[in-house]
Amino acid sequence: MILAYIRILRPHQWLKNLLLLFPPFFAGKMTDPQALHVVLPVLASFSLAASCMYIINDIRDAGVDRNHRVKKNRGIAHGDISVPLALILAASLFVIAMFISSSVSRTFQGWLILYLIISFIYTLFFKDLVIIDIFFIAAGFLIRVLAGGEAFNIPVTNWLFLTVFSVSLLLAAGKRLGELISLGDKASKHRKSLMHYSPSYLEGIMWFSASAALVTYALYTIGHKNGLFYTVPVAAFGILRYNYIVKQGQGDPTEALIKDGQIMLVGMLWAVMMGIIIYT
Repeated sequence: MILAYIRILRPHQWLKNLLLLFPPFFAGKMTDPQALHVVLPVLASFSLAASCMYIINDIRDAGVDRNHRVKKNRGIAHGDISVPLALILAASLFVIAMFISSSVSRTFQGWLILYLIISFIYTLFFKDLVIIDIFFIAAGFLIRVLAGGEAFNIPVTNWLFLTVFSVSLLLAAGKRLGELISLGDKASKHRKSLMHYSPSYLEGIMWFSASAALVTYALYTIGHKNGLFYTVPVAAFGILRYNYIVKQGQGDPTEALIKDGQIMLVGMLWAVMMGIIIYT
């Protein structure tokens, strides 16, 4: 039973919140004592808020999740956790997230509230609408970066914003294509928007977004005179690898990061290279 409550929080999805650290990391401020003091509350507040929304999502999708070969084992869909208890847990996470975020700054808390509002609207109204659903998913990634910039008092550059936006579209389209491929004929029963997407259209979005991401990232690195452009080939490999595994029905970004060995290794290599170039 305890494991069911842990799983409903989806702690592995907290990896997405590393985007909050992008502004200070790229700015070379991660080792500053003031930044280190803020890291834990920033990550904790967004992680708890994200888990709150995952619970709301699971409540809303319990019926369709029972038609999914993997999601049918989620706590609410499987019947391990009752809806009232799930709501109490979600409300508790919301209150704690609000309390922690207030210790960072009111503006940061405002970004967190905006993330919750967008996630709530997406869950209830827009997750079944073609194209709009992809942009709402991308908005969640962008808000994390902007919130991180606010928390660490570091402006998010135009090129970083465009790079994250392009990568977000890529990941969102990849998630949808992965669902379409893995679910096959049952795709529309799990998510209504999937009956309107075609594999070729989603692949087109992915390649368009991948190209835009590489161009904007390359321009971002060229703007720095410390050799960041040497990481562009590594980023290109990671994007191409992600596009490849999506075709195998593995489009979830977090699952790809923690389960695909090549993406995990290239991600670590990219982080190490960035760290060495920026901080030495």
